[in-house]
Amino acid sequence: MCIYEDQIGKFDWRQTYVGRIKFAQFDTVSTAKKIIVATEENVLAALNLKTGQVMWRHVFESASSGDIQLLHFSDGDKVTTVTGSNPYLVRGWDPTTGVLLWEWPISIIDTERAHLSEWWVQNGMLVHLLPAFGSHLEVTMYNLMTGSNRGATSKLPTVWTNDGCILTPPYYTCISGNMGNYMLLSLDVTSNAVQIISKPLSNYFSEGEVIEGNLRPLDGKTSQPGFIIDDKAILLIKNNEFEPLNVRLADQSASATFIDAISGPMLVQAWSDENKGLSITAYNIATNTEITDMQMSGPKINIPEAELLGVLCINTAREQPAYRILLNGADDAVHLLQQGGRVVWSREESLANIVAAEFVDLPVSETDAALESEFDQKEGSVWAAFVRRLHTQYQQLHTLIQNLQGEGAVLDTPSPLVRDYFNLHKIIVLITDVGKIYGMDNLSGEILWQRYDGNLNTESVVMFTRRSARHPPHDAYVTIIGKHEETGNGYVISLNPIRGTLVGERVLRLDVRLLQVALLHTVDAEKLHALILLDEDETVQVLPVSAAPLVRDLYMYVADRETGRMQGYALKYDGRQVIAQRTWSLNLGGAGARIVTIAGKSRTERVHSAGKPLADRSVLYKYSNPNLLLVVLERPDPTHKDVVTAVAVDAACGAVVAASTHRRARALPLAVHSDNCLAYLYRSDKHRRLEIATMELYEGNERWLPAGTQFSSFGCARAPSVERQAYIVPASLTALAFTSTEKAITDTHLLMGLSTGMLMELPWAYVDPRRPMTLSGEPREEGLIPYAPELPLPAEASLNYNRTVQRVRAIYAAPSGLESTSLVLATGLDLFYTRVAPSKTFDLLKDDFDYHLISIVLAALIVATYSTKYFASRKMLKQAWK
Repeated sequence: MCIYEDQIGKFDWRQTYVGRIKFAQFDTVSTAKKIIVATEENVLAALNLKTGQVMWRHVFESASSGDIQLLHFSDGDKVTTVTGSNPYLVRGWDPTTGVLLWEWPISIIDTERAHLSEWWVQNGMLVHLLPAFGSHLEVTMYNLMTGSNRGATSKLPTVWTNDGCILTPPYYTCISGNMGNYMLLSLDVTSNAVQIISKPLSNYFSEGEVIEGNLRPLDGKTSQPGFIIDDKAILLIKNNEFEPLNVRLADQSASATFIDAISGPMLVQAWSDENKGLSITAYNIATNTEITDMQMSGPKINIPEAELLGVLCINTAREQPAYRILLNGADDAVHLLQQGGRVVWSREESLANIVAAEFVDLPVSETDAALESEFDQKEGSVWAAFVRRLHTQYQQLHTLIQNLQGEGAVLDTPSPLVRDYFNLHKIIVLITDVGKIYGMDNLSGEILWQRYDGNLNTESVVMFTRRSARHPPHDAYVTIIGKHEETGNGYVISLNPIRGTLVGERVLRLDVRLLQVALLHTVDAEKLHALILLDEDETVQVLPVSAAPLVRDLYMYVADRETGRMQGYALKYDGRQVIAQRTWSLNLGGAGARIVTIAGKSRTERVHSAGKPLADRSVLYKYSNPNLLLVVLERPDPTHKDVVTAVAVDAACGAVVAASTHRRARALPLAVHSDNCLAYLYRSDKHRRLEIATMELYEGNERWLPAGTQFSSFGCARAPSVERQAYIVPASLTALAFTSTEKAITDTHLLMGLSTGMLMELPWAYVDPRRPMTLSGEPREEGLIPYAPELPLPAEASLNYNRTVQRVRAIYAAPSGLESTSLVLATGLDLFYTRVAPSKTFDLLKDDFDYHLISIVLAALIVATYSTKYFASRKMLKQAWK
């Protein structure tokens, strides 16, 4: 894709994220004040303190080798991180630019206990603590910049340690003993003199109070070592002594941190309540008083399970204390608040883990809806229809006059969320891993609405558009089906994708686990597609129940990923309820096989042509089976290590239509299916490279069914002919998708997400399995490309030019109102949206089209036409008088 410089960002946008924040440190010394953060997505970044924008970012490995174990930063120092999981990497970074300053490795000899390692920085030394529960603690200190060891590893005997111990540097604290006789013990592991602090745990609880003996450290970067016991008592460690605070934890779910404020040491607490919203309190330890400036409570701000990441206390220009509070939520959103409860900025970091997305059409304007409703009102006389038409025309004329007079913007402001002429403006409904649902404007990337549901388990979540906005006055209708977080039973959420409000079934908790879900292909009186639920007891539920009589000729399948077994069901309405009857069963792949991925056709896909014209003027008819599934399996083999098998299965009758096997290969969870084309990826262990295999299914030169006849999986027993081919992919792919257009007239292209962060567009002609070895005769006339084993990935095929999209996980494509244009959304750590035109914009004028020149030419032609007509008539009149 080639664009001009002024077209950058015109039809596309990118949003960068860092993921759920794990550690955060304030940097107020640098010229540009920032927050240094480390996230659970293995990202180190700097966020602008005023705006929350990413100033610089480093994305580490997504595997355990990139796990961030430590983030250290003090005013005037460099940023220090410890990443990995044995071996570890210690790195130093410039806080202003994010440039790497030093790096050195650490390897732990005891690999079984390496995951118990604790790290912190003290006096310019990196301290590593490795506990051996019930025995001892191993403490090693390294020079922070060079990695040189100060001496041998110290082994401190601690028979009282257990897996419930916590670290509040430099103290290692545990609760030992039996219930009713608990002892609280702590040890400064960096002190030259070993001195254990030991106190009965009952000293910090009132008589008769139940003591469970659970410890958790204070959150964020605390200025004093401290911890919380049983979510009640708060203790600090000062001068090798436990110092209980006079204030207790305000709520069992409260997050607490200890800071050195201008007015003295301060304890800050934050917690959330479903009804009261977010509450924040601050307590001055020195004066034993509450700080009213920091207090806030109200339902305006709702942060589920609020967690304090850090508190910053600074002086304003008037020498007044100002506070900045950084909060994390269970929905992965991070917020920066100031005193008074005003939100300075928020970042929706859950968008770094999107699991499902759906493009939804916007409704038409009220005027267009009134016009369309005229054709739906079939009752009444001709005179009534004429009156309705006059009324609509009068409304349109009145609106036009108001707009011309400048009053339309005040009296009748049109909603921006209406469908445009080419249907390029849509709503994208996004579901994230933590159960947060978003409605996003596809043109700007703006979040229009959001909804968090902590009970939604998104492990195998699916989303259906049960009714689009094309049926006024009925609103659009989207249903999300997942699992309940606690029970694992079915969990259904139905909402309006335009406004984000609950509709229909709203939030429905089922009493059983679900095997499969599907949409009914016919609509009811309200233009709504019913939802068909098949549970583990093979019982069928229909939502809404009134649509049960519409169920007929419906087939569903269930696949077990671990065993490779598939089963098919036929659903019928018996007059009282819908019953599921098992019709077929397959055991694919053999013993030990597991299903890696399953690809089916899109529900909105259309087939434009029934075949391909050949060079001899005949037609090669496609095998376009709407019930076809591509199942990619992997199984171990004693001879070939791993074997990948791709099977095309008819989900209605269970027939195996085509199959292909690749030995000494490992399958990737990337497969696509469109029309009669199938493609999947696997890694060849034999050649140590990534390959893509493609298949095309054809009926032959004669059609199996007469033209216009609907396809039936039970009406033909013949197997289609299969064209197969494999190609080398000179890159590492992480996402794969087909372009999608409204009428399927445009050429089909493959959209590929690369591990380098690039999005590539590749015409299907390059992976066509019918590519000949030599180009001569009929293949040349047909326009086929000669076969080449390696696919070209030119730089100009990149959709995101220099806008790198980190960790692309999925690509979603949707049709627009223009047949030439397909809308594309790439999700991963970042979001990227753009438009693609596989066959160029044949239905649009170019951006640099010269309107002035064509207007002048048309005007000149009109003048010349009438002038010629005038002079011709005069000439004929003169000839008539002669």
